[in-house]
Amino acid sequence: MLNAQVFKKRHFLMMFFLMVIFFGIYSLSKLSPLEQSIVREQAVNTQANIFITEASAGATTDFSYRYYLYDSSKTVEDFKKALSDDYSPFLITSDANALIKVENGVIYLNVKGKIFSFNNLPAYNYNNSIYTVPVVITAKPY
Repeated sequence: MLNAQVFKKRHFLMMFFLMVIFFGIYSLSKLSPLEQSIVREQAVNTQANIFITEASAGATTDFSYRYYLYDSSKTVEDFKKALSDDYSPFLITSDANALIKVENGVIYLNVKGKIFSFNNLPAYNYNNSIYTVPVVITAKPY
């Protein structure tokens, strides 16, 4: 009994290959097919900028436009890194020209198309404090 093997070599190899397969599946699940490029950047106030990105999830899907509020003291590269860390937009729409103007710290939107997601009081982090910006939106189906 003292010389009996608990695991045979083939069991060890099988467990190793299963672990490699599970790690591969986990790694692939973290990849996002969503590609975003910045279309427009505009100052909302002295603390925040609005970024509009064009997003594509592949050849068979339409473009969507995502609207983000982000700290103006940070760089565009910081914003791109935040996108890869799942930074959430306050508006996702099919309309590329929804932003009408930004006046006195208020964002005015006129959406002609589909609205996939909308948060009417978007927030952003500035100097470890959370601030909000009012949004006025008008929406028409087309």
